Amino acid sequence: MDRLVTQKANTNKIRVAFFLDSFFQPAWVDRVVRGITGSSFAELPVIIKYEATGDKTQGYSKPLTCSCNTLMWKTYSRLDNQSLCPYSDPFEEFDLRSAIGTETRLLLVKALLREGRICIDTDSQKIIREEKLDVIVDLGNVPLSRDFYGLSCYGVWIGGTSANSKFLKGPPGFLEVMQNETTELTLQALFRQKTCDRTIYRSWTATDRYSVKGNRSKVYWKLANAVVTVLRNLHESGQRALEMEAVSPVIVESGPRASLPGNIRMLQFLSRIAIRRSKLWFRNYTRKEQWILAYSLGATPIIERDLSELKYLEPPKGKFWADPFPVQRDGNYYVFFEEFLYESMKAHISVTRMDPQGSWSEPVKVLERDYHLSYPFIFEWEGTLYMIPETKGNKAVELYRCSEFPLKWEFEKVLLKDVLAVDSTLFEKDGFWWLFCNIGGKDFASNDELHIFYSDTPLGPWTPHKRNPVKSDVRSSRPAGRLFYRNGDLLRPAQDCSERMGGAMCLNRVTILNREDFQEEPVLRIEPNWTKGLHGVHTLNTVGRLTMMDCFRYIRKSSA
Repeated sequence: MDRLVTQKANTNKIRVAFFLDSFFQPAWVDRVVRGITGSSFAELPVIIKYEATGDKTQGYSKPLTCSCNTLMWKTYSRLDNQSLCPYSDPFEEFDLRSAIGTETRLLLVKALLREGRICIDTDSQKIIREEKLDVIVDLGNVPLSRDFYGLSCYGVWIGGTSANSKFLKGPPGFLEVMQNETTELTLQALFRQKTCDRTIYRSWTATDRYSVKGNRSKVYWKLANAVVTVLRNLHESGQRALEMEAVSPVIVESGPRASLPGNIRMLQFLSRIAIRRSKLWFRNYTRKEQWILAYSLGATPIIERDLSELKYLEPPKGKFWADPFPVQRDGNYYVFFEEFLYESMKAHISVTRMDPQGSWSEPVKVLERDYHLSYPFIFEWEGTLYMIPETKGNKAVELYRCSEFPLKWEFEKVLLKDVLAVDSTLFEKDGFWWLFCNIGGKDFASNDELHIFYSDTPLGPWTPHKRNPVKSDVRSSRPAGRLFYRNGDLLRPAQDCSERMGGAMCLNRVTILNREDFQEEPVLRIEPNWTKGLHGVHTLNTVGRLTMMDCFRYIRKSSA
């Protein structure tokens, strides 16, 4: 029981148990319950509840309490919880008994709190072993003894924000907001033998710089999805699903759960929030965001050249230009791009013609809908040009066919429906067409999670990759242009949205791409630091001698 079990894909459902000290659990646990009980790959046969006796002097078994020293945190937390947030609260309490069916049994066990850890007596351990559990999800408030980690085949799972581990550093999501750093979420499987411990899921998401509630909300909804996703992968792939990496030294072994932030710490926290909000207000009052196009004409790839040599296409007043996709025809270049109008706060797709010397024509609108359009990914198949613009506003991935180049485009079909997908990017490899896109949900943003679909043709039908989402990393997931080969390596441009959407670009080397697995590694970053005043870059495309990029800057409102 204390080792990873080597086996092929499981044909039976994964047997999961919750281990908890209270029936009142946060709302994100309810999503896990529904994800398990409504699935074809997992079941919840038992809930194990304990009540600890013994040494309570360290206060482990009690939730974080408030004192005069934490009055500022209590006040801030109450106000923060009342603030507007795009996500529902994952910590709203519910009674777990109302979410489980009659097929789930309740198992009460005796536990002893000893030196800050929960210990289960031998008889209770025997009863738990008889359940033949595959996974135990720890929902208690106290670290467990190592003996307990051997009571299920695939260990005891525990998750949370890495900088605010469940038993370290206080409230979830707080430290990342205070330090203004990317929030890391991990799900770990712990075993009797510490050397077997594994991080089985890891995700990075952009931190809400102004609200702890906003930050923790999207993180813990993602944790709920992650538990269900890893269970699905475990059912399909067996042990392979848990072979990510050994856990980092900072783990629940490191000591007691800390107290809430004190008043002095909260003064530091609130002063930082105030400064950030003041800067944001001043910038929004005096400046407006604008994207512009940049290009280079030369035989040497732009990623190997000095970016200060780039030339720019400046949009007129009232517009910005982004997401350039160039096509070469009859010795000229045709650049399709997003043309955004500040007045309507909506974009359409336009095209400009550029000659080999870099002279370009006035852009012409080629595609407009009632909803926002951007990222006009263009490809050729069987002698016909197609376009897949971003149509997230219509909750679909739509395909358009060019009937008269370059101005006329006709709706062809919906490739994916009922999906909040952004920046769909196609690539043909090994006899399949692969569709890369980021997909968001009602409880987390579109910038984090990369999904892949595959098909025999670019017209579909499309099959989702069995490991979706194949990647969850706000720093290098969201597509940023066509995939391309360089020195034998397949590179996938991606956005770094950790600071803002398109804050920088990351080139990832794709090392594995098949129907069973996907892996990539970052090899190069493109920062918007080659000239003064740039704050973002998020699309890179090359055709012939022309390389196109876009750049983000702030301009005076009077100039917009």
